[in-house]
Amino acid sequence: MRRAAIPLIGAVAFLRPTPSYADEPNFGAFDIPTVFFIDKSDDRNRVDYGMRLDERCGSKGDAVFPYWREFEHAPPVRTHSLGTLEPLAYGIAEQRVLRRSPTGTESMIRLKQFPRPIFISTQKGSDGHCKALARTTIAGVDGAQLLSVHVQLAGFLSVAYVIVKGRNLSTGQLVEERQMPRN
Repeated sequence: MRRAAIPLIGAVAFLRPTPSYADEPNFGAFDIPTVFFIDKSDDRNRVDYGMRLDERCGSKGDAVFPYWREFEHAPPVRTHSLGTLEPLAYGIAEQRVLRRSPTGTESMIRLKQFPRPIFISTQKGSDGHCKALARTTIAGVDGAQLLSVHVQLAGFLSVAYVIVKGRNLSTGQLVEERQMPRN
């Protein structure tokens, strides 16, 4: 996590998702609603990163997209697109397909506030549904599965720390990396 970017995440993290239910993301039959997510300490809502896929579990266009999942007033859990300023903290800076095969794709994305590349592999599972696996470096473990990023807020527009959570794919152990903001 870019240390200078942590305050920006904190600033935007205080923005509440605005209910614009007409702008809910629509998921196709092969799409994956959640590859990984970012949550924050002030509520249970989170930004999920979904992926648009075709019948071969291949990426469709700019396949990865962020959106809000609101758990605060559930049920039902509501979903909607990011607000006007929220892409500054949660947006995607770059995404591209690295390799295509008849059974999936290997893609790379970079988030605006998470400069490490995130590699996402897609493939059709034994149940016929598309599966996705996001990988990045976490706590020195290359290729760890990225599960989530937690932003611990310190106060209005400030971040105490950020925790990147994942799984070591070689051992199955959970791995975490704590990032502190610069003073």
